[in-house]
Amino acid sequence: MKCYIDRVTTEHDVVTDIKLLIPDAGLRRRMSRVIKSAVTTAVECVGGIENIGSYDAIITATGWGCLTDSERFLRNIIVDKEQLLNPTPFIQSTFNTVGGQIALLNHNHCYNVTYVNRSHSFEDALLDAMMRIADGESENILVGAFDEQTPSQHRIMERMGIFRNINDGEGAVFAQIRAHRSAESIAQVTAIDFPAHSLSKQECLEKFATSENVVLMYNTYTLHGLYPTVSARCFAEATRLIQNGTKEVIVYNEYFGATPTVLRIQCVG
Repeated sequence: MKCYIDRVTTEHDVVTDIKLLIPDAGLRRRMSRVIKSAVTTAVECVGGIENIGSYDAIITATGWGCLTDSERFLRNIIVDKEQLLNPTPFIQSTFNTVGGQIALLNHNHCYNVTYVNRSHSFEDALLDAMMRIADGESENILVGAFDEQTPSQHRIMERMGIFRNINDGEGAVFAQIRAHRSAESIAQVTAIDFPAHSLSKQECLEKFATSENVVLMYNTYTLHGLYPTVSARCFAEATRLIQNGTKEVIVYNEYFGATPTVLRIQCVG
């Protein structure tokens, strides 16, 4: 079971004017920061809203969802005493808001699902894409992950002892996944695994490496600030290593002691 990667885009790679990526001004105004960041990253990844219709699956992943809208809605309940509530923050606080917004930009009624499974969310989304390709159900899939941080969320996590002396973060990453190699393919995912126990660096290489020209990214998620789908950022870095000449990259993540995940990404040559 494998899939091909045609393009990977992070929120830092977005260079197109947001007015071109999301032409509807009213829609832009209603979007929270994380929705705007994730949707623009997705549209930049596919090369414009006119190309969204070519995807037969849109699969997104998040650990925390749209925290700002969730907090705004809960705050309004308290301040307004459950009277005259604005429904927009509630509508946009759901985890599948980003996937839905992407599809609505081009009226794409394809398979559209969001995975919310803490630090495994992105890997679950990628596994779903690979399984759909293996079953012949999809040929062209958009897979993405997003999470945001808020001051209140940071304080809560800090009081729980999770973010003490650790930088938290946020981000959005989207990738074009195909069933077959194309002229634009930059890498391929050839293995995804959820080991039942921790693996050492040597065990990772012995179990997953198939080439001598291999780079092991071992718990490098800590370099990007902690958030549940930070493994998607590691995935983006791995594909760039492949583009720069590395034949194989093993990505091992064991987020806060959770069950680890392993991805093997290889060149397409």
